[in-house]
Order: sequence, then structure tokens, then C-alpha cells
Amino acid sequence: MPTGHFSIGDLSFSFDGSLKELAHCQEIIREIERAEHRLRRASGADEVVVIYDQDLEGERGTFDKMRLRAYDDDHNYTLDLGVTDTNPLGVYVGYDQNIEVYDRDTGETGQITPEGDRIEAEGNASGAPSRDEPTARGADPSRQRSASTASADPASSEGPSQAEIDRAAEVLLNRTRQHPPEQRVGETAIPDGPLGEKIIGFAAYCGRDEGYLSRVLDVEGVSAVDALTVEQVSDVLAMIRDEETLRQNESFEPDDDLPF
Repeated sequence: MPTGHFSIGDLSFSFDGSLKELAHCQEIIREIERAEHRLRRASGADEVVVIYDQDLEGERGTFDKMRLRAYDDDHNYTLDLGVTDTNPLGVYVGYDQNIEVYDRDTGETGQITPEGDRIEAEGNASGAPSRDEPTARGADPSRQRSASTASADPASSEGPSQAEIDRAAEVLLNRTRQHPPEQRVGETAIPDGPLGEKIIGFAAYCGRDEGYLSRVLDVEGVSAVDALTVEQVSDVLAMIRDEETLRQNESFEPDDDLPF
């Protein structure tokens, strides 16, 4: 069986699998490399390391977390690796995920967006720290920026690859499946924010403007993202991802003469 050799941060490893599995692994590694680039740019550091934090305290109890981290003289810069069963490596980095910044001297936390913009720091005066990080606030993997500002990482002038777009759509769709299909998007929140904002952010990530998104909404018979139902999200994401799918849906007109 073929073997692939990969690196995540300072961790190098081999993976045995089919060529299809290894190609999928390579796509995930490219996504992670983009995240590592963001950490190096934010921190000014040359090295990104893999951290495995155990027994972290969060709102839902104790959990473990694998992380990417870089350091400067005063700060830790961290991106959490999410866990998934949809790729052979079992990990991913959110395409719109903020970098967590921890000041080792003051104990304060802040964030940097994927575009490199600093978000106002948050205090961390209460609660005991878990190792050198804040407790639930710093460790919570669901803390991400609003997807209404999501876009491709500046490290890639060509924007995200189709595999990265497909992966982002898959993650977003998986997070909607726990909600009733008839529920309105405007009434739905997923772990990292309002569902409506995440759909708008996904469109921006794919390079779609407001006019394109309006065409998608017209097909679904609504005037705003929040008016969609959860059941419609799958079709909406498919049309955002692929303009040919949108065109096919736009060209379909029900026959008024049909008796049903």
C-alpha cells in the first residue's frame, strides 16, 4: 500500500493508504500549511509547533485539544485543530478561524482575524489558568470570527482551492444537521455563530458577490438568507460552490399545466 509522508508544524509522520486517501491527506495538509503561514505572519516566528493540551476546562466539561502554536517574546499565538471523521487524518483547521493571542505577562487574551487584523483584547481576570492558557475562554474551539467577513487567506493570491471550498461547505453543512429541517436560518445558531452569517461568509470565501447570492436566494424563493430553512441550506451551498448548478436551477421553470 502506498505511503505518504507529511508534516504538521514540527511533527513529521507517515500515513499508509490508497492514492485517493493520500491525495485527500495532501489537501488537508495544504489547508493546515495556510494556517501555519498565518501563525508565522502574526508572530514573526519561523517555527510553528504542535501542542496537545489535555484536561482543559470548557463550558461542557473537560476536553483535550490539539493545537498549532507559535511564540514571540511575550505572546502565544494559537490555532486549534478541529476533529472530524470526514478525512483520513481526522483533523482540520477552520477556514475562517481566528488566531488566539495570549499575553504571558498579563494573562490577557485577544484575537487576530485570518486577514491579519487585530481584534480588541479580552481580559482574563477570573478563573484559574490551564497550563499557560486561559480556561474555557481561550480553550473553546468554537470561538471564531463572524463569517460575514470570511475570505480566502492572503497567503494564496489565487484564493482557496476547490477541495478547500468543498471542505468548508462540508463542515458548515454538518453543523446544521442537528437542527430541524423546517427551522429558519435566521433562528439557527451553530457552534461558531449565527447560521445566516456563516452562509454569507461562505459565499465571500468562494468569491461570490451580493448579486450572485441574490440569484441563489431567488432560486429558493426568498429575499434574505435568514428566510431560508435549514433544509434549503444544502442546495444553497451547492449553488454557491458551482455556478453551473445555479444556472441549471435558474433555467428550470415548473410547468403550470401539470395537474400536480
